[in-house]
Amino acid sequence: MAASMPRLLLVGCGAFGRVHLAALRGMGIEPLVLDADAGAAAATGCTVARSLADGLAACDAAIIATPVPTHLPIAGAVLRAGRDLFLEKPATETAAEAAALAALADAQGRIAQVGLYFRFHPKAQALRRMVAAGEFGALHHIAARFSGVKRARGDSGALLNDAVHFADLLPWIAGEAPAKVFATLSDPLGRGREDLAVIQMIFPSGLTALIEAGCVLPGRWPDAVVPGAETRKEVTVAGRAALAEVDFAAETFALRRGTHQPAAQGAWLPRHAAREDPAIPAADPVQVVAAELAAFIDAVRTRRQPHANLRDGALAPARILDAARRSAAEARVVSLTEIA
Repeated sequence: MAASMPRLLLVGCGAFGRVHLAALRGMGIEPLVLDADAGAAAATGCTVARSLADGLAACDAAIIATPVPTHLPIAGAVLRAGRDLFLEKPATETAAEAAALAALADAQGRIAQVGLYFRFHPKAQALRRMVAAGEFGALHHIAARFSGVKRARGDSGALLNDAVHFADLLPWIAGEAPAKVFATLSDPLGRGREDLAVIQMIFPSGLTALIEAGCVLPGRWPDAVVPGAETRKEVTVAGRAALAEVDFAAETFALRRGTHQPAAQGAWLPRHAAREDPAIPAADPVQVVAAELAAFIDAVRTRRQPHANLRDGALAPARILDAARRSAAEARVVSLTEIA
């Protein structure tokens, strides 16, 4: 299998499952498919598996793009069958579940990758490279907004549907994990789920971070995946030597190099160069997912664990979200050392 294209089972043919299918077909791959809705599976035009067991028997690896509450049992079945796993975000609902799944993958000796979309977007990758190269100097704040006017999912709230993206991405860009979390969660729709989440993080270096997520805030751009939705998907990075604003929906990357410097009478004035617009490629959802899947297929072939693995890409952000829930419930700052 290491030298050939792995046979793939796509589990889940909903909105994002169809993005996976388009990405695979663009790569010249026709997967076997399985969905709880037999009609949705048949509509893909792919060969349909009769059951998960039959699908796994015919494949080397599975891509899971099903509702969040189904992830743990399906992923567990994939790993126990001795198959490699690509699991859409969020991998699990809690950190304890993520830890258990990571342990199972290790015990079975399987490749496991989490579908962390923004890690594979060219603009996010450019930010990470620039931070690692010291182009921003010491970071003092990073912020992200994943919000808009859109459907409130029945299987999850703002934490698992939206905030999870940046609970992973911001530490990944910064190159360090947060130490403390303070969060407020609210239920403006009165449906029993948090549909608005604001998460603050403090890092060991002193860096601060802010994540705003929800489906009940003004959007700015049409959503590229959900028809009729309006969205904001933005990241700000601020350091001693540069400032950047990235808008993933508009595909813009604005950079200003410079810093504040002391002036007369105790004032500090900004000394920043004119805005730069670095030539970083745009990427639509199909292209980004194709990059994710290419990395997964390479990991399956080479038997090297991907960087977006279950411990780094599932357990780490799940611990931040668990801390956010505890912080909101107890109205206090929560240390990550309190989260198993």
